[in-house]
Amino acid sequence: MDKHRASTTVDEILDIALESGMLILKNGGETYRSEAAMISIASSLGARSASAFVTPTVVMLTCSDTSGQSHTRIQRVTERTINLGGIARVNELARRLRDKPTTRSLSQVAALLCRIRNASVSSSFWIILTTAFSCFCFSLLFRGSLLEAAFAFLLGALMRSVLFMIAPFSPSSFVSAVTGGAVISLFSGLAVSVGFLSSSGNVSIAVLMALVPGVAIVNAIRDIIAGDLVAGSARLLEAFVVAAALSIGAAFGLVLFPIEAAYTTAILVQPEMLPAFFLAFFAAGSFAYFYHSLRRDIVWAALFGAFGWIVYLLVINSTAEPAAGCFAGAACVGLCSELASRIFGKPATVYIIPGIIPLVPGGGMYETMLFSVWGDGVAASATGFATLSAAFAIATGLALVSSLFRLIDWRPLRA
Repeated sequence: MDKHRASTTVDEILDIALESGMLILKNGGETYRSEAAMISIASSLGARSASAFVTPTVVMLTCSDTSGQSHTRIQRVTERTINLGGIARVNELARRLRDKPTTRSLSQVAALLCRIRNASVSSSFWIILTTAFSCFCFSLLFRGSLLEAAFAFLLGALMRSVLFMIAPFSPSSFVSAVTGGAVISLFSGLAVSVGFLSSSGNVSIAVLMALVPGVAIVNAIRDIIAGDLVAGSARLLEAFVVAAALSIGAAFGLVLFPIEAAYTTAILVQPEMLPAFFLAFFAAGSFAYFYHSLRRDIVWAALFGAFGWIVYLLVINSTAEPAAGCFAGAACVGLCSELASRIFGKPATVYIIPGIIPLVPGGGMYETMLFSVWGDGVAASATGFATLSAAFAIATGLALVSSLFRLIDWRPLRA
């Protein structure tokens, strides 16, 4: 009878702990965080031992009861979204259970997880609006005119609306990226062809920024730093696939509405520090909002994104090296985020992901595809190399800061 009761209890613990790991992974969290949360929650609820293994698509957990018998659950992850608030809530629950493991019953913890799973998120209207606003800010940040910024606002709203329209068909991230890139390039090219805009470069780059694979890049780096090479490599491949899909989508409009041969680069930045600070602040804050961050986290993520952009400007103004600026800016965002995670007990991811978005080289991806469509292999290769260098610099800056903080004896779930 006691053995049966122990088995039943461990099965309940397994269900609860597995659900916590699933929530983190489904909401865009790192695989190592999912593993750590499951092990922490299972141990806090009374499992004799716990072992977890997570890939980007599968969650596995084994717990043993007081008699030493092992119980295992395996669950496949078929749906993924980005909900930084959900990750923060599960992380907070795991931390509270670890600090006070005997204060809640299994049913109470299960109910809390249910509330986290069913918590309301931002409506489609507000996500469309914040997407449009971020595109407006990016257009001005990249030295666009007010007319270009206004069109970027409208095109950003249209692009996000189209993605919401195809969402019920459960498209892959590749299909969504191709669709978004095609909408952007087609309508920006159409605006130029009818004379509404003089050039589509600034608008296309500003709106493409709303689709850059920032989450995959950050999670890949943090998983690799945590020693999870398989998951990190898979995430990194996902980031490159999404970037390639955006380029393929952008090619549709470039083929139908060719840009003039006298094209001048649209990869420009606002040189004035104060306007640049506020534009980066609102752009990063918009991303934090439609990634469903908690309210206070939105402000901090936006602030760290603005700090990172100012550091980027200072470095490129003194060195004229965009890659060096990306490295320094990403390191600044990473440093601020890691410190905030220790102070507030939140995952650093909820600050890093929105914070690095202004630094992601969306303009480089666009111009690489543009030169490829033109058949200018030399320019395409040079721009592509510069884009990869910037992406590598961002990854290196984040990895360096994350590695340094892991040398300090912080509690792992608060990092």
